[in-house]
Amino acid sequence: MSVAGKIITFAAKRSARRFEPATYDPVRAQREKLMALIRKNEGTEYGRRYGFASIRSFSDYQRQVPVITYADIRSDMERVMDGASGVFTVEDPIMFAQTSGTTGNPKFIPVTPTCNGADHKDTFRTWLHHARKDHPGIFDLKVVSLVSPAVEGYAPSGVPFGSTSGQIYRSMPKIVKTGYSIPYEAFEISDYQAKYYTIMRISVEDDISLLITANPSTVLKMCQKADEFSEDIIADIRDGTLSTSVEIAPEIRASLAKTLRPNPERAAQLEEARSRRHGVLRPGDYWPRLGLIGCWKGGTVGHYLDKFPGWFDPDGERPVPVRDLGYLSSEARGSIPLSDEGSQGVLTVAANFFEFVEVEQLESNRDRPVNWDFLTVGDIEEGGEYYIFVTTTGGLYRYDINDVIKVVGLYNQTPQIIFLRKGRGMTNITGEKLSVNQVIEAVQYASQATGAAADHFKAEADVASSRYVLRVEFNGLVGPDDELQFLEAVDKHLKDTNIEYKAKRDSQRLHAPVLHVMREGWYERSRKQYVESGNRAFQVKTQVLSPVKQMTIEVRPELVNVIELAD
Repeated sequence: MSVAGKIITFAAKRSARRFEPATYDPVRAQREKLMALIRKNEGTEYGRRYGFASIRSFSDYQRQVPVITYADIRSDMERVMDGASGVFTVEDPIMFAQTSGTTGNPKFIPVTPTCNGADHKDTFRTWLHHARKDHPGIFDLKVVSLVSPAVEGYAPSGVPFGSTSGQIYRSMPKIVKTGYSIPYEAFEISDYQAKYYTIMRISVEDDISLLITANPSTVLKMCQKADEFSEDIIADIRDGTLSTSVEIAPEIRASLAKTLRPNPERAAQLEEARSRRHGVLRPGDYWPRLGLIGCWKGGTVGHYLDKFPGWFDPDGERPVPVRDLGYLSSEARGSIPLSDEGSQGVLTVAANFFEFVEVEQLESNRDRPVNWDFLTVGDIEEGGEYYIFVTTTGGLYRYDINDVIKVVGLYNQTPQIIFLRKGRGMTNITGEKLSVNQVIEAVQYASQATGAAADHFKAEADVASSRYVLRVEFNGLVGPDDELQFLEAVDKHLKDTNIEYKAKRDSQRLHAPVLHVMREGWYERSRKQYVESGNRAFQVKTQVLSPVKQMTIEVRPELVNVIELAD
């Protein structure tokens, strides 16, 4: 094991030891976390506004402090970005995490020194510790971890905003950085295609034992890009160069060039592997000792994992284990998976304060928080599905993150949760209450039943026409008959799994769905446009179910075929 690997192992073990005690008494841990936050910030504007000084219990907090969305605090947050102190926290932010907003306007989440403290660092390090316990060799070789740029701009106050993971990556000690394959500068490449090319040109040259990136679609895109540009990548590795055909800022190119050396031996190995696969370059060949992939496994992105074996285990002899990274967002890391099973993770009771409302209760009283019964960690039950609300060290208090989680068990005495879906994202044209999970399952069923594999898909609720539009990019050539059978299978599965959908379809209150067959590369091009508009490539969550959008000028050229069912 390298020196970097030994340092990571030591730090991870210490964090896991600190994390463990709170899991035996999560109610106490949550009370201590909440009271510490309240006492520390009672003199802030927000603390004075809502009487933090008089809060002594969970019930005091829930009675005095309102549930909020970002829209409720946007004006105050803009003041913080302008440089106002003591608004939400006594600590001034050291950066803002930028994330997308529901209205299209970005949200800026303060990151304070405490947000970078031990409680928060322990969460991911605990993940690393348990991952290494189950897979001892993951720090023996290089690590590939993909992050977004640490600085994507500056608030009026001069405080940077960007990616917290990028900031952590950039600020790692030099000795620890030697354990990572990708120099940080590669993540600052602005061109979408050039960034992927550079990441794979560099990492394919290394022997990798651990791969970490949030979205599994990113993992697949890495594989596809390395294969698509395999000739150029192998030539670059042989010559110690970085192709001039990709658009990279001169200062970044110069910095990366310093790390490159001719490696004809590795190039020959890759060429032989590619020839053996009849021109296909697969990570199962160039990363033969990859011991673990860390990425999301549940929610709206889990179906991408079905494609992993074809890339990482093409001969069916050495499946690469995958461990979920946990429930996390720009606002907070909510769970820590401690095994490869499923996507469940232990609630981070020592880092944030959590509240919960049962899904059925909230969705039957969507706009009336006064009617919601807020539960704390000791109240939620295994099998229960809940909306989750978070209070953080960054100054979010009773924040409605609009996520639905499910409790699936206990670790010691602390709930283990899985992320199910974005909340209030369930569509309901005429009482069918269609969920994201049902759409995912229906598409997976149709792919297996017909052999027409959907590479990428999304469903849109067309309220005006009382029907669903399913947009699909298929893998390979699929004929009109197969497309029709695919749509029939989707409709059938939705009827079988959602009795309200079946009732509305049978009564023709809900018309038959329509299939839009999209041109090959549709998803990548739309993703590229998303990134070029200022968003991040590596943590984009696929929006599988949404209200219908107009067929814009940009979308029309992507449409190959339209398949309709008779009502």
